[in-house]
Amino acid sequence: MTSRILAAVSLLIVVFVMGCDLVQMLAVPGPVDTDFDAATDADSDMDIDGDSDSDAGPIVMDCSNCPAEGPSLDNMVCAVDLCDTDVVIGNSYDSPGEFDTDTDVFGGGCILEDTYEAVARFGNDGNHLEPKLNESYALMASGHAEPSSNDIQCWINNPMLTDPFSDEECMGEPCTIWDVMEWKLTLKAPDNAKSFRFKYVFFSAEYDEYIGLEFNDKFYVVLEAPSTNAEDPTVINFTKCRDPDLKYDFICGPQHKNCIIGEKYCYIAVNSALSECCWYNGCLDGFAGTDITGTGYECAASEMEEIDSGGYIYGSSTGWLQTAWPIDGDEVFTLTFHIHDTSDGLFDSEVIIDAFQFLQTTASGTVVIE
Repeated sequence: MTSRILAAVSLLIVVFVMGCDLVQMLAVPGPVDTDFDAATDADSDMDIDGDSDSDAGPIVMDCSNCPAEGPSLDNMVCAVDLCDTDVVIGNSYDSPGEFDTDTDVFGGGCILEDTYEAVARFGNDGNHLEPKLNESYALMASGHAEPSSNDIQCWINNPMLTDPFSDEECMGEPCTIWDVMEWKLTLKAPDNAKSFRFKYVFFSAEYDEYIGLEFNDKFYVVLEAPSTNAEDPTVINFTKCRDPDLKYDFICGPQHKNCIIGEKYCYIAVNSALSECCWYNGCLDGFAGTDITGTGYECAASEMEEIDSGGYIYGSSTGWLQTAWPIDGDEVFTLTFHIHDTSDGLFDSEVIIDAFQFLQTTASGTVVIE
């Protein structure tokens, strides 16, 4: 009997000690994200804690007096939440190449100002494209910024430019790019900034029938900064490829950052792994998950429906993405948002840009967000 009592007492002591340890373990805060460098990051902020922002939070700008809707470049910077005039020291928009500078009339009836706008919403109310910060965002397109369902193309007279960043070939030659639009911002980082981030959605009418072909429209974000690349223009938004053996943009080397040496990567484009499938190859990852109704880029229900339509009224998107990159406090740098059609100027592409924020911690990479 005594031995049983002693054994019971010993068991109680062990349980008590383990319980204390468990309580202590639960009381100590620890990392929540287990894969913070991946697209499945639990809170999509690329840090290792469980909050909804980077460790010290974003540097908040007051946008209450910043006009955030309308077809002007001042509206555009307000719409992406760059509301501090001490931060934005340069703001321009252009289409590289040749066109009629007297009228700015492009081949498909567009003018330069048609290709960008600050809006409260793109597409139908109730879709998944509500602004991520404040109440508007910026649109850029290689055609009309707000196309109707049967007006999703605009030919811009700047053919025969060569893609400056991709190693991709088109029919065995360097890819030509058309309908090139560039929004260039010169920014001065706040003194306590260590990185910046922004959110965006890339759309294209090239989905899904031109996946794997040379009509691989792209959205580049090009950084020129003394601290990270000695002001050498560098595309900072890239990810894995849908099919790297079929299409890729570059092989990671020692000169690249935020990638694995020797692996193939794609810039944000039709052939990016982050693109949402409609019907291509049976859509192994499921039908497009982001509701983009009313944009003119909605999925066709089938390949036959896409082909029968002539390709004008369907497309897809990446869904919401976020890219972040390191920067030094007080650093002056240039960021160029660049969108283009590849190989021809027929079917257009577009991007929403929103929620530009400086962060007080270092962050980098491109991830999916909700």
